[in-house]
Formats: sequence, C-alpha cells, structure tokens
Amino acid sequence: MTVVELKEKLIEKIRVTDNEELLDHIANIFEFEYNTDEVHVMSPEEIEAVKEGLAQLDSGQWITNEEANKRADEWLKK
Repeated sequence: MTVVELKEKLIEKIRVTDNEELLDHIANIFEFEYNTDEVHVMSPEEIEAVKEGLAQLDSGQWITNEEANKRADEWLKK
C-alpha cells in the first residue's frame, strides 16, 4: 500500500467514525507528532505507572526484549 493509499484509507475511516475516544487518541498522536517543542506533562496515573515500573526494575522483575516479543507472539496466537 502506498502512502497516498494509506492516507486515503485513514481519512475515510476517520470521516465515518463517531467514536469520540478513538478520535481523541488520533488527535493526541498528531499533536504529539507535530508539537515536539512542547513538554508532555504526565498525569498522576502516568507518574504512578512509571514509579511502579521502576520499582519492578529495581526488584529484578523484568524480562528481555526477546522474551517480551515471544510472549506477545504467543498471546496473539490465542
């Protein structure tokens, strides 16, 4: 699929959807992509998730990228 075809396909899907949550996500992606001068201010939930991840890392609760990919492939097969 060419870039032009992909753009047309996405534009059509956006045009026909009434899913406000999906449209908000798409808008956020574009805002992030094109407003690189702005600093993202994390929400309390994001801050908590980062803290949780760092605590897991500190306690040795991590897996390699290869293992993560393997698990993702297994989950997608289900």
